[in-house]
Amino acid sequence: QHLYQIVNNVDKYKDFLPYCHESKILQTSQCGTMMDAVLRVGLPGLMGGTNSSNSLLEERYVSRVRMIPANDTNPIWTVEAKSIQSNLFDSLKSRWQLSLIEDDASLRQFSCNVNFEVEIQVSNPLISFTLDRVLKDVANAQVDAFEKRCRAVPFYDGS
Repeated sequence: QHLYQIVNNVDKYKDFLPYCHESKILQTSQCGTMMDAVLRVGLPGLMGGTNSSNSLLEERYVSRVRMIPANDTNPIWTVEAKSIQSNLFDSLKSRWQLSLIEDDASLRQFSCNVNFEVEIQVSNPLISFTLDRVLKDVANAQVDAFEKRCRAVPFYDGS
């Protein structure tokens, strides 16, 4: 649940995610399970680094995000995002699936199994080639950033 809350806090992405230079929730549904959010991301440049001046290419896009919390019949927290407005990406989809692994309930130590998928489609062959070369490293860097964020942000247990 802790990671699920961090994944859903899109406004904070710019503060800790590599290659993310802007993040803002534009609107949230009344039921609280969907939101539209804008992200501005830059791919790593030839010189490396994560700031926008080193970005090989940059894109600002809007995604529709669907949040599905775990419940008694489905023990998996899911966050799905799909771009709905982008100049660069023909399609950009991502999905987080989080499930609890109980290590030692008496010590309140828990681990989380994470399945993170990203699917990107672009028409431009040069951009496609570039994405193929860097996407795995970018995804790994982002998962690492989320792990660090989980350790840095105090756990809120609802009490």
